[in-house]
Amino acid sequence: MDLRKTTILPTDDPKLAVRLLEQLIHERPLVLLVILGTGPDAETFVQRADGLAGKPEEPRWVAWVRQPGDVQSVLDSLNGTPSLLKAIPSCRGFALSLTDEVRDVIRVSEPVPDLVRVFQAFARAEKKP
Repeated sequence: MDLRKTTILPTDDPKLAVRLLEQLIHERPLVLLVILGTGPDAETFVQRADGLAGKPEEPRWVAWVRQPGDVQSVLDSLNGTPSLLKAIPSCRGFALSLTDEVRDVIRVSEPVPDLVRVFQAFARAEKKP
């Protein structure tokens, strides 16, 4: 898998996974699409998101969290609309704005996101509130 704008969090070092995700969320000015889980559906989602993340200098980025339980403390500390935050524990992924606010959640009840749905997630994260 050839990914240019995706950070894959480690599965063998939970402390490092937390540190990397916190850095992506709080220390870098990014519109971040966080993808949760493993398997063919997650891989497809990651590839599509990475492809739509744009050029290296653009603020869109993807974080692939293959073991969400490792970073639960970070997920629990996110800001956003309560209904969106409540959906995170059972979602495929979510989009964060430049101000680190959850703006879109892609639920597991949705099909694997196609390019249009991935674009919508990035666009919602980029939209001013």
